[in-house]
Amino acid sequence: MKRLLTLFIAIACATGLMAQTYDVLFLVDMNDVTDTYTTPEVNGTFNGWCGGCAPMSDDDGDGIWELVIALEPGFYEFKFAADTWTIQEELTEGSPCTLTTDVFTNRTVEVVDSNIELDTVCWASCDACEDVVPSYSVLFKVDMSQVTDSYTTPEVNGTFNGWCGGCAPMFDDDGDDIWELEIILPEGTHEYKFAADSWGIDESLTEGDPCTITVDGFTNRLIDVTGDVVLDQVCWASCDECESLPNSIEELEYAWKIYPNPANEQLVIEGATAGSMLQLTNTLGQVVLNETITAAVNTLDISQVGAGTYLLSIANENGQLQTTTIIVE
Repeated sequence: MKRLLTLFIAIACATGLMAQTYDVLFLVDMNDVTDTYTTPEVNGTFNGWCGGCAPMSDDDGDGIWELVIALEPGFYEFKFAADTWTIQEELTEGSPCTLTTDVFTNRTVEVVDSNIELDTVCWASCDACEDVVPSYSVLFKVDMSQVTDSYTTPEVNGTFNGWCGGCAPMFDDDGDDIWELEIILPEGTHEYKFAADSWGIDESLTEGDPCTITVDGFTNRLIDVTGDVVLDQVCWASCDECESLPNSIEELEYAWKIYPNPANEQLVIEGATAGSMLQLTNTLGQVVLNETITAAVNTLDISQVGAGTYLLSIANENGQLQTTTIIVE
């Protein structure tokens, strides 16, 4: 029986029924990993992402772990993890050693017709650890309270994610219309801008503004990453915070003067914008006088208004309302 089995294997190898395999040496440098772990592992399409079934070893204790796996010719995805997926690499979409399918970004290897010794790579990087640029946390914030276009979800698009559209959605957990997203970015300068709904709408930034850079006709925001940072919240399409929009019924700080008060026959109004509407209302809410402001200094005839307390209101062309109380004797 053993002779028959040996003969079958020999015939199978000679006729190609048993596929040729090649040794692939996987190496990962764990020296910069800060998470606690015991044993790194290789998980991939070739082993069903099985977790602890492919443990690596570091016999010389230099922090570089390795494992040889025999693979048939073909194209494979894989990534490094440790302790049966207790920790795993977070790979950057678009980096040269990776492939992103749906939302999964993994390393790749293609086996052709020979054994392979892969380059030693730093955990979560395509490069050796000594060549890895440090990365930092950046918290982006945008105030959408004054956006008039219809949208569902704002997003951050930039050179760091290939201007990918909906791949970096932002969040507004407290419903205050200030949307946020934390992104890990490598040290250096990056361009970006806010958009929404996979470029359904995007900011129109002003060339020359202090937070922007214009290259080949495209004006984007600019950030220089040198450490972890929480960016200031900015108004959509602006380098600054949103200014509070006055409500037409709220009382604003006086931008004009009125005198005398108390008054008899005349009131002088100084500093109101030409074209503004003036209204005098009694304590019953009845309008007793309407006038249009025509000059920087206006004299209002109140000789026909009875004695009492009145509310004087001035509304400008933007609907901003300013009020004060006057007494007529």
